[in-house]
Order: sequence, then C-alpha cells, then structure tokens
Amino acid sequence: MTQVKPCGERSRYVVCMAGTGEHAPRGALDPWDWWRGTGELWRWGSRVREIWLDDLADEATRRATRQRRIAALIAHAREHSAFYRSHYRGLPDGCTDLRACPPVTRAQLMADFDGWVTDPQLRRHELEAFVRDPSRIAEPWLGKYAIWTSSGTTGVPGIYVQDPDALAIYAALLTTRFEFGPMIVDPWQLSGASARMALVAATGGHFAGVVWWERQRRLHPLLAAHTRVFSILQPLDVLVTRLNEWQPAFVGSYPTMLALLAGEQCEGRLKIRPRAVWSGGEALTAADRVAIADGFACPVIEDYGASECMQIAFGCRHGRLHLNDDWVELEPVDDRGRPVPPGQPSDTVLLTNLANRVQPVIRYDLGDSVTLDPAPCPCGQRRPSVQVQGRRDDVLVLDGAAGASVRLLPLAIETVIEEEAGVHRFQLVQTGRNALVLRVDAPGARRRMVAGRRAARALARFLKAQGVGPLELKLDEGAPQANPVSGKLCRVRALKAAKASG
Repeated sequence: MTQVKPCGERSRYVVCMAGTGEHAPRGALDPWDWWRGTGELWRWGSRVREIWLDDLADEATRRATRQRRIAALIAHAREHSAFYRSHYRGLPDGCTDLRACPPVTRAQLMADFDGWVTDPQLRRHELEAFVRDPSRIAEPWLGKYAIWTSSGTTGVPGIYVQDPDALAIYAALLTTRFEFGPMIVDPWQLSGASARMALVAATGGHFAGVVWWERQRRLHPLLAAHTRVFSILQPLDVLVTRLNEWQPAFVGSYPTMLALLAGEQCEGRLKIRPRAVWSGGEALTAADRVAIADGFACPVIEDYGASECMQIAFGCRHGRLHLNDDWVELEPVDDRGRPVPPGQPSDTVLLTNLANRVQPVIRYDLGDSVTLDPAPCPCGQRRPSVQVQGRRDDVLVLDGAAGASVRLLPLAIETVIEEEAGVHRFQLVQTGRNALVLRVDAPGARRRMVAGRRAARALARFLKAQGVGPLELKLDEGAPQANPVSGKLCRVRALKAAKASG
C-alpha cells in the first residue's frame, strides 16, 4: 500500500463559483434562448394535452397508444441508427415485439456512439470536448439538443443527447403527474416573488439535474431570478450559511444530502422554512423520508429518473413511485434476463425510453433493482408502482480538525474523484475512524498506480477543504471489490458497512 498525505486549501471548494460554489441568477446568455423558450412552451403545451388525454383514456386505448409508440421507436431505430440496424439484424422486418429485441448495455452503446445516435451530425469526440468545458453547461448543442453525462459507476461514463420533443415530454410529465395539490395546502406558495428555489447538487460537470436546471434558467429569465444552484462539494457549514442567506421555499437534492440538512435544521444551525423538498438521484429510504419530512415540516416529493430517461416514475402522496408507462417501458428481470413477478426484487431492470428519438434507449440494462408492487396504490392511480433499491453508497463520518465530526456525502466524493482525477471505477473503504483505503481499476499495474495516486491527491485536497483532521489515506494496489453475493460495486463504504461485508 502507498500512503498519501492530505493537502490542499479549504478555499478551493468554497470560492470557486463556476466549479463548486452556488450559481447566482443569470439571464439568457444567448439571444436565441428567448426564442427557444417560446418554442419549448409550445411543445410543452402540446405534450401536456397529450398526457391529459392519455390519463382520461380507458386501459385498452392506453395499451394501444403505448404499443404504437414502441413500434414506431423500433422502426425509427432500425432505419436511422447503424448500431440498432446491426443489433437487430436477426429480427424479422417490421418487428414490433419489444421482448424480441435483444437487450443493450451502456458499454455496447458508448463503444459505437456515432452509430447509436440517429443524427449524423452528432460525433462522440466533439461531444467529449464539449462536456469537458463546464462553462458550456446547458448550452444547446447544434442549437437544439441538451447534452449531459452520467457517472462511470460501471466503468463506462455515458454521454446522453436529448432531442427537443423528449425535453418537452419530460417537462410535461414533471408538471402534470406530481401530486402537488394534495401534498401542499396552497400550491401557489411555490410561485411568486418570495418562492426562491435551491438545487443542492454536484456541480462543475454536465450532470443531468444541473443541465436541466440551468437550461430552464436560460430559457426562462423570469425563473432565473428565483433559482440558485448550491454545490455539495462545499463544507456543510458553508452550505448551511448560504442556504440561510437564500431562504428557499423549495429545495431539491439527493436523499443523503436532504437527510444531512434535516439534521442541521433540527439542531438549529439551518434555519429555512421550505414549503416542499424534492428528493431524487438516489434511492430514498422510508427512514430518510420520515426524517426529512419531520426535519423540515413539509412534504417530500420524490421521483425516479436516470440520465437515460429523466422521468421514469413519479411520487404520490402515499409515498409510492408510479411508472410513466405511457412513455417508459420498465422490465424487471433476473440475472439471466428472465422477467420477475410483482413483489419480487429484480437483479436489474431493462429500460425503454419512448420519448427520445435521437439516441434510442431500447431494453437498456439500467442496473437498478426494482420491485413491482403487487397491490393497487391507495391513491387510486391506475399506473403501476415500483420500489427502487438502486445503488446507495455510504455517508462517511470522519473526525474534523476542529474536533467536531465531518460528514461526507458519497456523491461529493465520487464527483471529486471522477471530475478532478478522471477515475471512474474506484472504491473508497473506511477502515478506521480516520483511516481510508482507496482502490482504483485501470488496465495494467502501472496505469492503476498512476490513476490511484491522481485520485488520492484529489481526494486528499477535498478532505482537507472539508475540515477533516489528521488522516491515514492508503492506496491499495488491488482492484475494487464487488459484493460477493450481488456482484455490485459499492464505491464508498463506511466503517460499519466495511466491517459487515468483510
């Protein structure tokens, strides 16, 4: 093992507004943004009407509509995507049976990115250069596409392209399906001059949530004045101070961060009065839901989405997640790709996004474990509901230099190692109160060691900036260790979890 000593400056993660601090309100950066915003409102209105009509339709009509969309997507992919044309070469012409289509993985699709997309103007090397520049977050590519990236949990980072219709469908689903009315006594409290909104997220990269948020601010300048993005990379005490100054009426973040902030609220250090909080990006446990709702004394709104499809399911007032099955097909399967019955957790799930045509996602192995609820939901919603286990890494608790404990979000750690060190497959294991072991995966012992040292330096700077005290950070020359039962990789493991799995 190689020991790496912490170094760096606290101000690195506090002062840098573009990378990790909050994003102040701004108007449209491009004169065309106003025009694009008008066009998006028109498309949004058209899709809202379509969704309402589908909600009112009987089950037979809804099934027929969904099947038409599936057939159209398969035909479009075979005609315009070289990857799918080759992947489906064994299927009969005119095949409309989704279950007959062979599944795909992120690694397969990214390996033939230029053949995957249906617009020949899209080129992987150009998009890779684009997403390396954080100053271009939410900038429309080719004047119309939204581009975002995903983490490299599987070792393969993803680049995702959303066409204008897909973006309009996501927005329409977001505004029509969530039960704001029953959950909030006065929904109009979430509008108006006093209704400031805060997104607490991983910033500095072209991540889906941040791109979506910034894109809305660019297109709708009136909204921009009431929204702000806060980075999860800044120390918790700094974040609390800035949220106290902003006083948001709506807060959106990951469940792990919301749980931390709810604790700060209960301790009296955070003093905000949100009317609703939104949870996404990670699996929300029942215990965290209760803690967040009690801590902020307001409703917790949840959704289920992914970089491959932003609106997979929406939350209801009974805490269930209902599939947007008019635009999404979700197939829970076992480790051999066979369907699993309702009530049984899946090994993974195959996702089909019926909204996006420029980058077809058809029977895509998402990697999440989901369970279809066998019983109808008490809310009366006809759409099926699911429980999502997903992937949930641990919050680390370390001793701080000033004596108090420092809590570190796994997503913050992952963002630092991915964005600053360029390492996507790694594992950080807590072996003692202030002792960590870092493992990275790279081809060849030398490349693995070089990548490991680069990741360790980035991590050490971050830990110092967060106020962590004297620390033993060791670099293990071995590869990350997946769970021997599930085969899944937990990238950040706290002390208790490490001992339990060891």
